[in-house]
Amino acid sequence: MPALEIPVKCFSLEHTMLSGQPPFFLMDYNNGVAQFLTGSSLVSLQQLGDALRIEWKGDETEQEIREVVEDRFRLKDDMKCIYRKLIRDEFMLHAVRDLYGLRLTLSDPWETLACFICSANNNLKNIKCIVGNLSKKFGEKVEIEGKCFHRFPEAGTLSKADLKSFKECKLGFRAEYLRNAAKACSGKIDLNDIARMGYKEGKMELMRIPGVGEKIADCVLLFAYGKLEAFPIDVWVRRTMQKVYFKNRKVSDEEIREFAGDYWGGYAGYAQQYVYWYGRNKSTNPF
Repeated sequence: MPALEIPVKCFSLEHTMLSGQPPFFLMDYNNGVAQFLTGSSLVSLQQLGDALRIEWKGDETEQEIREVVEDRFRLKDDMKCIYRKLIRDEFMLHAVRDLYGLRLTLSDPWETLACFICSANNNLKNIKCIVGNLSKKFGEKVEIEGKCFHRFPEAGTLSKADLKSFKECKLGFRAEYLRNAAKACSGKIDLNDIARMGYKEGKMELMRIPGVGEKIADCVLLFAYGKLEAFPIDVWVRRTMQKVYFKNRKVSDEEIREFAGDYWGGYAGYAQQYVYWYGRNKSTNPF
């Protein structure tokens, strides 16, 4: 099995994989090893101190595999610079210390959109279960050395599925939203075009998709297109931001987004992930 090790600084595979980003739903992560399909290859990642060991089975070259891993885990981000921009108060200092090495990730736009549609009024465990069910029922089956794996289904495939089949995957009320989004993304909406748009234009385009509001649009812009000005707001982010930065005052999501943009500037998206994951796990006392 081909393998390589690449040096990594300010990186935690564990914090990154477990922080509720798309790889948590789309990849397997057990005993410190992350696995995912890319092209014809099954890739395994394991962190060994300041090195990331990569093994793969398939036809991709070492350079291709390296580029995929560096891109998906944003290994070229200058985290020391980012931390200098983020740490402006005691809360973020504690968050960074606790989650040191947590990075944003980049995933396929359709897969990212589908994951966050499945996340509506849902918990992380159930979302991962739904994504796995969809992959097994509708996704392309890939056999590698006698073992079967499934890719997440493309929008075109899901656009033709019936609601009963969706609901068998435990989607519940989200079934219709996902099917409608699949129809839109295999028709009038070209997700590849959004990569060339600015943040505001891309957000407006995503919100043309049935069932996609500001939160899901911001998630896709951040986790699929790398728009770091995006600041997705869910119940955990809202609760933590109001408690820490607004002295428990209830404010609108728009006020929170404006504050985040002014306070963290072009790194608001990175700040959001630390606010979300630290606030969620320290919800009773975010300090």
